[in-house]
Amino acid sequence: MTTSPKAEARTVKGPRAIGRVLDLLMLLSKHRDGLGLAEISAAMAVPKSTFLDTLRGLCDMRYLVQEEGRYRLGPVAYRLAGRIMSTWSAPEVVRQPLKALARTTHESVGFAIADWEIGQAIYTEAVNSTQPVRYAMHVGIRAPLYASAAGRVLLAHAPPARVSAYLKRAKLRPLTESTRITEADIMADLEEIRRTGYCASFGEMLSDTAAMSVPVFGPDDEPIGAMMLAAPLDRMRNSYDAFLQLLIDAGHEASGRPVTAVPELLSGD
Repeated sequence: MTTSPKAEARTVKGPRAIGRVLDLLMLLSKHRDGLGLAEISAAMAVPKSTFLDTLRGLCDMRYLVQEEGRYRLGPVAYRLAGRIMSTWSAPEVVRQPLKALARTTHESVGFAIADWEIGQAIYTEAVNSTQPVRYAMHVGIRAPLYASAAGRVLLAHAPPARVSAYLKRAKLRPLTESTRITEADIMADLEEIRRTGYCASFGEMLSDTAAMSVPVFGPDDEPIGAMMLAAPLDRMRNSYDAFLQLLIDAGHEASGRPVTAVPELLSGD
């Protein structure tokens, strides 16, 4: 016996139930061959009896299909995904969390993509700090991939062959006393960025400025750019942990990934 869409609407109520449905669609999007009820229950930590009516209702509405005891995404789910993707825009998904990050931290923030031909990170989104002493940020500003926080995040998530080709032709000259200029040092830092998920740079491009950056991923989990926050050295050191958590959360939000935690924010702000 199946449950009609109307009955399902009466049975499943509230944001928690809606969240479970969306989590289910996300889970099944990763399993082309589908999952059984027991596998879904275990993955989502929901009792089988609690979720069975939801599964039946989604099958009735063709968001799911069931074959031989396994549930897969159905034609309506794919139609919805197609309509969503037709309106998806990288600038739009990045802009709101970027502006929120600037409002919360009162520092300059930006979003960069790589121009591999010239070997630089180019900022396509930027918000300047409102404080008198600040890092000057604007759309179109460029930074060397090897010496900037955003640039090294872009390198860290690029194909190895592309990184190797870039390092062979790049002129790794020191911009400050702290700039990494050897291939070994840069490669070691790229490995650390992949491990931790972020890059922090103190005085490597400008001696009086620090920056941190995280990757932003698209719907296919491929990197689409790097989000960056920059501030004078002293302000960055004083608020490092809070700034980093806020930046990581903003990057996750732009990537459509779960936000990890809400840090306690800066005293006096």
